[in-house]
Amino acid sequence: MGIKSLSLSLALLAALILSLTPLASSQCGSNWMGDTSGDTDFYVSRNQNLGTGLASDASASSASAPAIALGSSARANANSTISSVKVSLPSPQSPGSSITWMAEASNPKSEPMLYDFQLSGPSTGGEFRDMTGWSEESSWTWNTTQDDVGDNQIRVLVTRQGSVAWEDSKTIPYHIGVGSYVSSDNAANSSPSTGAGPLPQMDIIGANMRVPDTKPIPLAQPTEAIAAAVPQESEQEPEILDAEGKWTVKLEQAGISINPLNLIQTGERLMGSGVFNEDGSKLQVTATGSVSGDAVKLHIWTVVAEYGNQIDKSVDLDLVRVDRTVSGSYQLYSGEEIIGSGNATASLAAA
Repeated sequence: MGIKSLSLSLALLAALILSLTPLASSQCGSNWMGDTSGDTDFYVSRNQNLGTGLASDASASSASAPAIALGSSARANANSTISSVKVSLPSPQSPGSSITWMAEASNPKSEPMLYDFQLSGPSTGGEFRDMTGWSEESSWTWNTTQDDVGDNQIRVLVTRQGSVAWEDSKTIPYHIGVGSYVSSDNAANSSPSTGAGPLPQMDIIGANMRVPDTKPIPLAQPTEAIAAAVPQESEQEPEILDAEGKWTVKLEQAGISINPLNLIQTGERLMGSGVFNEDGSKLQVTATGSVSGDAVKLHIWTVVAEYGNQIDKSVDLDLVRVDRTVSGSYQLYSGEEIIGSGNATASLAAA
């Protein structure tokens, strides 16, 4: 009976100790088992001892953390992605060219986005320089100068409005001036130091951007090439008016006629003589002029002699043939003074 009573007492004592263990652990933040920091089997970390105060402390720490500025290298949730970067002119181009860059990006919720274009090259000392700042504009025109001659890189950053960091970026190599440049094929296998991932292949902006078509022109077929090399015959020149013969010219407003007016033609040159008829008087005249196509220009003047005619008159004629009619205008002079002008008509006597 003594042995059984002792066993029962030990069992009750063990049960009592086990029942007291949870109670001890729920009290203060210290380890209920004492200082076990030197015992690797029983060490309890500081966070484990914090109990229910951990969540509130963590949220307070997060709330007080400074916001990350836009354009920093820290990535947010990467909700915005750039699908392509297009350029108006292929690399390389000469300095002075205006080159337009356009980014195409999206995000799952179609939220408004901001874009930032940056340049690294000879003009920036090889460092990326912000060219636009954050803007809703998804394109930028690079007006190149002599300072840009060499290898350049254009980087595009994108983010959603209200985000605290850029969410995607693309970097494109571009060469200004004559020389080699990094091709898009080679660039696709390398990554920039910004951590933006592999470089994309450079696309050329299409006709909707109003830029020249850069597609190569197919070579002409042999027959076309031969035809292009042979000078084409020029259009047949208009036939020169045949003005040689006996003419009658009337100065309508002056009541004067030159009849006859005998003209001799050599190529485009004319010369001749005739009679100047005015108020019943007849004066000898001399004529020179030219003809081109259907137009005739004549200068006719009276012959002044020391012991003969003393009347110094002349007339300039501008005549054009239309169908069978030759007409135009005249200017009448007395010496160097113009004394009349008007319409003139001319007719050629039948041979």
